[in-house]
Amino acid sequence: MDLDDQSPRLQRVYSEIGACDDVASALVIFQTSYRIDHVTYHLSQTTASLVDAPFVRTTYNEAWVARYLLRGYVLVDPIVAEGFLRQLPFDWREVEATEAAQEFLVDAVQHGIGRNGFSVPVTDKSRRALLSLNSSASDDEWTDIVADARDEWLELVRLIHRKAIIEVFGRHDPVPLLSPREMECLHWLALGNDHKGVGLILGLSEHTTRSYLKSARYKLGCLTTTAATARAIQLRLIHPYGNTPI
Repeated sequence: MDLDDQSPRLQRVYSEIGACDDVASALVIFQTSYRIDHVTYHLSQTTASLVDAPFVRTTYNEAWVARYLLRGYVLVDPIVAEGFLRQLPFDWREVEATEAAQEFLVDAVQHGIGRNGFSVPVTDKSRRALLSLNSSASDDEWTDIVADARDEWLELVRLIHRKAIIEVFGRHDPVPLLSPREMECLHWLALGNDHKGVGLILGLSEHTTRSYLKSARYKLGCLTTTAATARAIQLRLIHPYGNTPI
């Protein structure tokens, strides 16, 4: 991003967040730089092991976070549910709450959580992340706040996401960037096809298919295509039971 073309506010916030040591500190800067009450960043699948390890950082107070976890609100929270399904940023007013979510929403308001908010989904390789902003401003005020800062928020989300990846994995990201063809070849191989069969399905020669699988194997750090397929499934780069790669 060319900061010289951006607003002085965004330049300042971007630089301050970039200098932070961790995501928690970055969220505090985000929170205090805009007319919002709270910020939450949620990385759904860190794939640090065979078991998903959600990474969540928030500026909500500890009492509300404890209540949220104790009552299992993540299972009915409509913003989390929508956020991990959607591809584009959305205003919370666009989301229709289910009947199961009504108790959660009432409880949230009673504990000082604002009704308005804005969420930005992030898709990165096999991972999904969500940055959500919360506000107790009125509808009219919130409309003005979003109009004023929306573009800046979209710039900052990627910076915070990169900081989260480094915090979780260090400088070495274990999830490689595979090409669509490499993922397709691994996917169809995982479904029991041999090299020739994969080539026929994808309209590729057997030689080209082997080349894609070889490059995928190298990127995944595996000695065999069988191991590469297993690793790709573990990292959720492909799904062995679906019709297409993730």
